[in-house]
Amino acid sequence: MKKKILASLVLSGLFVSYSPVTTHADEDAAKTKAETEFTAGDRPDPSKPEEGPKDPSPLDPDPDPTDPTKPKPLPEVNNVYVTHLPDISFGSNKTDLKTTEYEALTEKRTKGQGAETFYMPHSVQVADLSGNSETKWKLSVQQDDVFKTSGSTPKKLDNSRIRIYGNTLTSTAYAVADLANKVSGIALGEKDEFGEFSTIPVKNDTQDELVVLENKTAGFTLNSYTSSIFRNSYVEGNYDATKTPTEARYEGVKLNVPASDQSQVATYSADLTWTLTVEP
Repeated sequence: MKKKILASLVLSGLFVSYSPVTTHADEDAAKTKAETEFTAGDRPDPSKPEEGPKDPSPLDPDPDPTDPTKPKPLPEVNNVYVTHLPDISFGSNKTDLKTTEYEALTEKRTKGQGAETFYMPHSVQVADLSGNSETKWKLSVQQDDVFKTSGSTPKKLDNSRIRIYGNTLTSTAYAVADLANKVSGIALGEKDEFGEFSTIPVKNDTQDELVVLENKTAGFTLNSYTSSIFRNSYVEGNYDATKTPTEARYEGVKLNVPASDQSQVATYSADLTWTLTVEP
């Protein structure tokens, strides 16, 4: 009982000691404005395909094969820029009695004005600096003609085709999981004894151009790089000057050469045309 009385007295004392003091303050307010303006961005340098959200680390501009000192002319429409396209080499190969697939060689990339050189799977990359929330775009590819030798009477590989067996999407603005149903890569819709793939069509084939990368959601890719790497389960950190200092064959891109093409001891080549389409 004594404890209860003591507690009551203490609380009473606290109440008296800390009774509030009423004060009065006058207020007035005014508003001012802050403003800024944005215009569509200029062409950026290519970036190593990397998973966002993060600020990208640009690589050196892609060289023009005819003049390594100049950047390669790459498509751009309404400030949507293609920042990387691959040159694909299948190296030197032996002829075979049966239909054979030859793996592509990884592609050379450089950083720091050539101070760092490394090799990685082929990829394409688009930077969206359109500043337009309605922007959609897609990048597609078609082979201009069949593989053939140079000269006035070229040898041809009429039925040989480039096949793509995998792709990984990355964005500097979103995690990979957030790209589903927003951005699409290559649809691997064909299948035979070699596996599931998509074919880069030759002009005048029944198949249309192959879409390799597409922003399907208006405004989704604003102010970001979006990449498609032609390999399943690509991991950015697996490719640098220490881990991949030399070119190597990889399974993401292959040249399918039927026995009926009767490949000969010669060098064959073909040109690829990459088309960027932007809406609106």
